[in-house]
Amino acid sequence: MRSLCVRVRKGEGESVRKKLLEDGLLDRSLYVDRDQDLLYLPVLAAPEGVPTEEREFKEREREERDYKALAKVPDELRPLLPTAFDTLGDIAVIRLPDELLPYAKQVGDALMSAFPRLRSVFLDHGVVGEFRVLDLEVMAGEDVSGTVHTEHGLRFRVDPRRAYFNPRLSNERRRIASLVRDGETVVDMFSGVGPFAIMIAKLSRPGVVYAIDLNPEAVQLMRDNVELNKVKGVVPLEGDARQWVFDLPCADRVIMNLPHSAIDFFADALTRLKLGGVMHLYHICDRNDFQQVLEDLKRKALGMGVQLEVLRSEELKTYSPSSSVYSADLLLVGWL
Repeated sequence: MRSLCVRVRKGEGESVRKKLLEDGLLDRSLYVDRDQDLLYLPVLAAPEGVPTEEREFKEREREERDYKALAKVPDELRPLLPTAFDTLGDIAVIRLPDELLPYAKQVGDALMSAFPRLRSVFLDHGVVGEFRVLDLEVMAGEDVSGTVHTEHGLRFRVDPRRAYFNPRLSNERRRIASLVRDGETVVDMFSGVGPFAIMIAKLSRPGVVYAIDLNPEAVQLMRDNVELNKVKGVVPLEGDARQWVFDLPCADRVIMNLPHSAIDFFADALTRLKLGGVMHLYHICDRNDFQQVLEDLKRKALGMGVQLEVLRSEELKTYSPSSSVYSADLLLVGWL
């Protein structure tokens, strides 16, 4: 397989390899190549300020197995092992029920054995702080949460301890990108590390995508990702989306991927949407409540003199036993 690589002398190889691992750039799916006194370290993306070249590499065999069968936990607890977990680049993030917490290391080791490409496995203790980043505890492997995540041919520097990123929205991001028409002005109000904005810029031909986030670390990663994917037309903006939207041109499309509180920004976003524009809203609620949420939003819009039409709504993923994450595409039909 052909890949970007960093060429180093053998005496420097181990220190450079460790640095690439720490930065989440070493491609662990490929074997390191050797040539006389030189080593060629395959990378997922070009390290900043380091020359790279392309070279053929041998792929490691993938022997992925059911981690549950490998986990050294009591048989009576085995049914509690989660089926789902998130993979970001070469790290895995998993939640465990309380009964399995004493066996976190054993579960982490099992995941590492079942998925040889993994560098680290982290236990997810939930979100913390103003920016809702993940509180992670290393279960197995290296305690380094930064990595490079790939989706639909794009590469994203991510670190769930520093900035929000949801790998499960990959297909949703591609769907939104496919809807963007030539020359559109797009506002991504809660952009994180930039996956919506960058995918739109790469796969469509918008006029401009304004990508806003309150978290300075997310904005820095977004700037890195704009450069990493060589996209144009994405404008990263740090600060409060509620304030920024009034300093920007009215939008053909507004993306509101902040499921816990996006509806709190609904009125501000609606006032900045053009006639015929579309709002993509994401929301967490009980499974029986989402249609009522949409009716309430339409009624609120009418109170503002705006007629909305629900083009599409969908349950995206389970959030808890009783609630899910939903998406809705809302069309501004006209003003009353």
